[in-house]
Amino acid sequence: MAGRRRRFGVRARVVASFLVLLAIAELASIVVLQQVGDRRIDDQVARNLGSSADDLRARLTSVEGTLGQPGGPTFADVVTEHLGAQPARADEAQLAFVDGQPFAVSSGAPVPLAELAIASTWSTVPRTTTGSLDTAAGEMRWLAVPVRSDDRLLGVYVTTAFVADQVDALRSTIVTVSLVTVLVLIGACLLAWGAAGRALSPLRDLASTARSVSSGDDLDAHIEVASTDEVGDLASSFNEMLDNLRVAFDSQKRFLDGAAHELRAPITIVRGHLELLDDDPVERAKDIDVVLDEVDRMARLVEELRVLARSERPDFLALEDVDLGALVADIGRKAEAMAPREWVVEPGAAGVVRADGQRLTQAVLNLVDNAVSVTSEGTRIEIGSSDGDGTVALWVRDHGPGIDPTDLPSLFDREGRTISRRPGGTGLGLPIVAAVARAHGGSAVAESTPGDGARIEIRIPRRSP
Repeated sequence: MAGRRRRFGVRARVVASFLVLLAIAELASIVVLQQVGDRRIDDQVARNLGSSADDLRARLTSVEGTLGQPGGPTFADVVTEHLGAQPARADEAQLAFVDGQPFAVSSGAPVPLAELAIASTWSTVPRTTTGSLDTAAGEMRWLAVPVRSDDRLLGVYVTTAFVADQVDALRSTIVTVSLVTVLVLIGACLLAWGAAGRALSPLRDLASTARSVSSGDDLDAHIEVASTDEVGDLASSFNEMLDNLRVAFDSQKRFLDGAAHELRAPITIVRGHLELLDDDPVERAKDIDVVLDEVDRMARLVEELRVLARSERPDFLALEDVDLGALVADIGRKAEAMAPREWVVEPGAAGVVRADGQRLTQAVLNLVDNAVSVTSEGTRIEIGSSDGDGTVALWVRDHGPGIDPTDLPSLFDREGRTISRRPGGTGLGLPIVAAVARAHGGSAVAESTPGDGARIEIRIPRRSP
């Protein structure tokens, strides 16, 4: 089956279909050429025969009153004068009958007209008659015209045309056209084969790349896009799919690595307490509280890892028009219920932003939770928004101990951060903030003076991608 697919693949089928259509078109052209050529020969012969007969009729008309009368010209005289005026041609001949007998014949006739078997029929035709006959000189077309005067038959005039040369010329033309057609088909086959190969080259690259990706050898493989046609669009779409797959694979790997790393400690704690579970009800209750607390922390870890893993997927955000003032006010109300602090809400930016309101709320509340964890009761925490050059910022400022300048570069980096995780926390709050900002096409920025608190903001464009 694989051999048959290679032998009769898309390239072969496309070229074969093209050649079949071209061959049908060329064959139809030859048939039309044959029919048109035959029709032109027929028309030309009919005009020549009719012209010769019309010339004779004109001569007879000029002497109509005296033709056959005593002292006037006879039919033989008119025919003799007419034949003398006819140019000698190798493909035409004329013959006249008087009283049923051949009277005169034009010079240069290809065959002896009077000796043909049809001559007896010509001599007595009752009306103008046409026909064709095969002779030693080839096909002959003829026109027999009886001449009468006062209902008396004066004679019969026969004009003939030999069409062998014209038919041979037409056949030669058709043969030449057929040979040229064969050469055109061969050239078209070669050109179509090459063009189909170039057009289908991205498909071969696509198959090769797909095999490489499916085997796991090269997840970074891409197809070179060399055109803007449908095949180029297919290659571009395939590259986009590979990018999404790579992101999904990387996200899955990071999720698994993160889960394995972050869950190791709570699982160890849970296992240790369960193994050393005391029979004393008081100690048992304490151990169970510790275990439940670690299980809750594991649940938070899994959820936050899931959020980070989904942050690079196209469906991470549910974009809508979000009113900035209402968003900041809603976040302020939720923050006030989190801890007894001096809350200050400053909705400086107004208008509408294209964003995911729930994800922004989640990110800002992570900042609020971080500020609460580093401050004490009654400390001032400010929440607000501000306008930038085509951007808006949602920010949280606390008045706690601040952040060490050496920790700022890796503050939002889950793998490379140097700042210690607070007790009971997962350490993923700020990476989630950065992930939400990146998903909106923005970034997370932190400013801090040690001993004077920190300001962390999420900057996003008003019209998120």
